[in-house]
Amino acid sequence: MGDFGAWLKAAEPALRTSAAAVVTERGRFTWSSLVDRARTLAAGLPPAPYGWVIPPGGGEHTVVGLLALGLMDRSPRWVLGDPATWSAPGPGTTGGAEPVPAGPQAAPPPHVDGPTYATATSGTTGRPKLLFGRPHSMAEAVELYVGGMPEYASAEVFATCSAIDFAAAFYMVVAPAMWLGRDLVLFRPSRWQTAVPELAGRPGICLVPPAIAVLGARTAAARRTFRGTCFVPAGGGLTPGRAERITEGFPASTFLTMLGSTETGLLTVSREVRDDGHVGRPLPGKPVWLEDAGPDGVGTLWTRGPDTRFAVTGGRLTARRDGSVSTGDLARRSGDGGYVLEGRADDLVKVDGVSVYPREITAAVRALEGVVDASVSVDRSGPLDRITVVAVGDVTEAQVRDACLRLPTPVTPHRVVRRHTEESAYDERGKVLR
Repeated sequence: MGDFGAWLKAAEPALRTSAAAVVTERGRFTWSSLVDRARTLAAGLPPAPYGWVIPPGGGEHTVVGLLALGLMDRSPRWVLGDPATWSAPGPGTTGGAEPVPAGPQAAPPPHVDGPTYATATSGTTGRPKLLFGRPHSMAEAVELYVGGMPEYASAEVFATCSAIDFAAAFYMVVAPAMWLGRDLVLFRPSRWQTAVPELAGRPGICLVPPAIAVLGARTAAARRTFRGTCFVPAGGGLTPGRAERITEGFPASTFLTMLGSTETGLLTVSREVRDDGHVGRPLPGKPVWLEDAGPDGVGTLWTRGPDTRFAVTGGRLTARRDGSVSTGDLARRSGDGGYVLEGRADDLVKVDGVSVYPREITAAVRALEGVVDASVSVDRSGPLDRITVVAVGDVTEAQVRDACLRLPTPVTPHRVVRRHTEESAYDERGKVLR
């Protein structure tokens, strides 16, 4: 594995001389002061045979924990996640903000050696699983993002309201801010007053679920300009209509829409907001390709790069010895060199033997007058696929069912869930609400 030394050591000089800070509702904490706290914390950490668990919801305290483990002379293993799930039993393993010793359930598979870090899946489809990467590859991942996206290179501030154990929040916001020594704003979804002054008038990246960005637009209320602010939607749900509502409150702001996952890291990037499944072109410098394409050109997306994961606990990771990874996303090439997403191999719904993509159902429901968002989930626990459609907006169940029946391959949902306009079809991680 090579050098097991401090994976964040190269960033320490920039952090110590940076005027930037971590900003939470508790105040502004300079990177220099947090590095000093991290050095003190690291000096007092006892041996931990299974590594450490860093609680994700502690704001600047969580950042201090990350810095402490990243600056230790010999890099330990660590998990960014819930101590109640991943820590060793004993007093002081829940409720605090400092790292706690990990339990054996947080260890990578037996064949894995050397330092690792991990974040957990959301657990929406079962027990959470840990996905492992190498901490020493994160600097290369940040370089990839900065080199491939000018918005990242110029950003003075990185902000998110998502818990930072959400892989996108960690990789797309926290890691770049740490390595580049830029302002990092961590705020709760209801506390846009923390983020708005930091974003206004500055080039920056803000990763939030689109429904929460719409709420933030009400706080911003077009009272300032946000030229340079680039919104990155966390998960699904960014429609052209929502984008318009966001830019009404955040004038001159733009969007970076991305396709990626915890396993694959970032795959594609687009600066357009579309509802036709087009997910943009591959991130420059990141190889992305299709395999097993059928006559219709639809195949499985594969990639490799420094932001991918290579091992998993409690599940199966579609990875190869050369580092190539796939999550089963289905796509086809577009005329502009990008990709059009067609769903996932394990999400296909069989109706009388014919494959139906959930995206087709979602698009049909979103096209209904009064609908602002929609999502589809599939339950395969029984002998037949059972489809749940979530529709957000002023629409009736009968209208939703009629739209499903008018598809080229008619679909009958097992359940239709209607939500108020101000709600979302996705949770704060961008996962489908069921």
